[in-house]
Amino acid sequence: MTSTPPTRKCSAARDRSGRNFTHIYDPDYGNCYIFNWGQEGQELMRSANPGADFGLKLVLDIEQDEYIPFLQTTAAARLILHQQRSFPFVKDLGIYAMPGTETSIAVLVDQLEHMEAPYSACTTDGSDIPVKNLYAQYNSSYSIQSCLRSCYQEQMVQTCHCAYYQLPLPDGSEYCNNKVHPDWVPCYYSLRDSVAVRENCISLCHPPCNDSNYKMVISMADWPSVGAEDWIFHVLSYEKKSSPDITVNRNGIIRLNIYFQEFNFRNIAESAATNVVWLLSNLGGQFGFWMGGSVLCIVEFGEILIDCMWITILKLLAWNKDRKQRRRRPQYTDAPPTVSELVEAHTNSGFQHEDSDPAGMGIPGTPPPNYDSLRVNPDAVNDIGSDDEEF
Repeated sequence: MTSTPPTRKCSAARDRSGRNFTHIYDPDYGNCYIFNWGQEGQELMRSANPGADFGLKLVLDIEQDEYIPFLQTTAAARLILHQQRSFPFVKDLGIYAMPGTETSIAVLVDQLEHMEAPYSACTTDGSDIPVKNLYAQYNSSYSIQSCLRSCYQEQMVQTCHCAYYQLPLPDGSEYCNNKVHPDWVPCYYSLRDSVAVRENCISLCHPPCNDSNYKMVISMADWPSVGAEDWIFHVLSYEKKSSPDITVNRNGIIRLNIYFQEFNFRNIAESAATNVVWLLSNLGGQFGFWMGGSVLCIVEFGEILIDCMWITILKLLAWNKDRKQRRRRPQYTDAPPTVSELVEAHTNSGFQHEDSDPAGMGIPGTPPPNYDSLRVNPDAVNDIGSDDEEF
């Protein structure tokens, strides 16, 4: 917790000392005090139970009489709840506590866990961000607010050649001065109103993967009451200046009660909507629903594909082999002639092979012999018969 005015009286876990408060200076609100920041060497204080009796109780004096006119028109205490070791940005994230009231703040904690790349563009500790965290000098952890302000300060140094006095000073640079840098004011306003610079810083700064969100339930009441204000003002005045004279009034004092409403927290973690296991499970379920398939069907389907590929390969190999054999065969289809046929064909130009087509053969040069002389003449047979009868 960070508050802007100085603490006059506090009670937290039976510790009434100020050793658990860390002082920092804020350009807008001046002196600020951080309770239980968790820096090195500081003892962390823990709450044992939920409820108003086990939280932090503060009585603040904002000393409204010491306000400078025209510089501050609001009379209140500004406070913020933030993680330990994170820098408090009171102006942007703080709330007001009105004087003359008792403000009770019940806190509920939500822990947020974002998934890293490729699911989101979050960062674990800011080491992969191309912007140097200027708030690391306060030994604070990474936050998107610190990154945006560090990015703007770098743009300020590069463009205006000096650093803005309300932001931490980068190494090797100096704050803007009217004598040394007379044109820094218009440069600052042009840079602040530039949409391109703003979008560039937003694209470079990523939110942390692990963060805490504090929800506050705020209630207020008049304090002190009319019947108790006299002795309360006397006690507070004596503790302030060790004097019996009343030096405080209703316009300057605030009472704060900050405690946990429940002694538990809610963890909100991101998870992948679909991973490899769920994807395969959904595909199997859809395949089984629409096609009646199962693991055995898938195996059999794969076996059919392998068999088809193997049969195709065998067919291609057989076709290729048959093609090579056909190329090696002679051009004619008849059986090769024998030696006697070759000799006869050489000596007799009219020789024809038995299997050759006679219709396609030409007229031989030598006519075939006349075989009619070998036939029996019927007249000659009759003559021979008559001669036999004479004998």
